[in-house]
Amino acid sequence: MKFTLCTENKVFPYLIIDDFYDKKEQELIWEELDFHRNDFEYDKGTGKYGVAWDENNKPIAKLKRIYLEEIYSNRQDSNILNLYSKIFSKNVRTAYQLTTPSWRTFEITNKDVTMINYYEDQDNYGSHFDKFMHTAVLWFYKTPKRFKGGNIIFPQQSGTVECVHNRLILFPSYYLHEVEKVEMEEQYRNKGLGRYSIVHFYNKE
Repeated sequence: MKFTLCTENKVFPYLIIDDFYDKKEQELIWEELDFHRNDFEYDKGTGKYGVAWDENNKPIAKLKRIYLEEIYSNRQDSNILNLYSKIFSKNVRTAYQLTTPSWRTFEITNKDVTMINYYEDQDNYGSHFDKFMHTAVLWFYKTPKRFKGGNIIFPQQSGTVECVHNRLILFPSYYLHEVEKVEMEEQYRNKGLGRYSIVHFYNKE
């Protein structure tokens, strides 16, 4: 793992970790992502998939999504849910402690929710915040990359984080963030070659 402490903006610092999962862990994650490839659905205005809405009561995102807790009654049946405890490993927690004073509230979280988003051509997510305490976003895609865009923008920091395979970003959930529009050539669409983001939300009951 390679840690980058993004602390230039003292008000909105965040942590980037590259090469987060090793080769074997990535294989296990791809096994699960490929298995559920046909389960991802767009939110058709029902609110089922929990995307943020604007002041006109319209969704500000276009993406497909699944919630792992809705699929697995036993979390041990999910490769992803068996592996993500790595986010709470000592070296990650130490790096986060050096990144932001908000690490203290990360330490006391005792509940989490995991969803997986899938973006293809013209999919995006407008500026929003998450209704939790801390957010971890991990990017996965088949290499070589068959799409453009999909980067995360932090508008309050005037910063952009490039979408890189196996890169994790950890930040307080109240930060405004958005996902740039993904662009894909037609030959790559509907083949699972887009942008996956595995998102873990942390909270305290």
